[in-house]
Amino acid sequence: MARSPEWEKLAMAQGDPKPAWPLPTVTPKFATWSVGGGRPFGCAAGKCERWHAGIDLTGAPDGALVIAPEDALVVGIDRGWSEGSKAVFLRTKSGLFLVLGGFKAGSHKEYGVAHGQEVRKGDKLGRVLGSYGMIHLETYEAGSRTANSVWWESEPPPDGLLNPTNYVERMVGDRVSLLQTRQRHEALKVLGYYNGNVAAAWSSASTEALRAAQTALGIGVDGKWGPETEDAIQQALAQEHGCTADECSPTSSELSVGPTTGPLAAIIRLNWWIVGGVTAAGVALGMMLVVRARD
Repeated sequence: MARSPEWEKLAMAQGDPKPAWPLPTVTPKFATWSVGGGRPFGCAAGKCERWHAGIDLTGAPDGALVIAPEDALVVGIDRGWSEGSKAVFLRTKSGLFLVLGGFKAGSHKEYGVAHGQEVRKGDKLGRVLGSYGMIHLETYEAGSRTANSVWWESEPPPDGLLNPTNYVERMVGDRVSLLQTRQRHEALKVLGYYNGNVAAAWSSASTEALRAAQTALGIGVDGKWGPETEDAIQQALAQEHGCTADECSPTSSELSVGPTTGPLAAIIRLNWWIVGGVTAAGVALGMMLVVRARD
């Protein structure tokens, strides 16, 4: 599947350090690779019409409850969306503009939700349209935004568009993945293996730094950032900043997590993170399944 070469330019959404999973009755399922994926789904390079601007929270049955991820102002309700579904637009107190698409038409009325209303984290917003089967989530810098933007294949990312991946991971896990090149450079720099510009593209120097880290950590040395490397780097970062043995030990149900923009700061006890100058708290463990991405 084609993917936009500019997906890494999107800063990670910050927002509430512990946003609520919007589908409280649905097992968390989402794909960390879906941002910037080609549309229509599965299009080949050079044949895409637009890029996927968010993450799909999939596997939702008809009528599944949808709640507010954080405290916000409702700036759009029952707005037109795809496949006959509707969308809710929220401007959060943390400075995000959230798009939640996939609602059953009129389902907000069950909970008395109206345009211009303030909602709290966990407040009920409506129900999922079964034929859509998910909630599509997009994140933007709030500003005065009142609607989402289309990310056309021939154009750069829309102004203010943010990558929601780490935001979604914080809903269900206690760590966030090191997905972007900058995040990986920051981690390697904190551990003392990389001395270059963290904002630079991945290079031979990056690969050599990664190989040095893999050697020191006693894992397979292939210069590639796979699951084993991710886990080992996360463990090393935790130990670097003084967590206890129990707190540093991942379990099979834990998700991978990591910083967004700016220098990687500290990982503190009890799974609290200071990431790019923003403190984010660990939340209840969940599970992430890699699934298809669609709008």
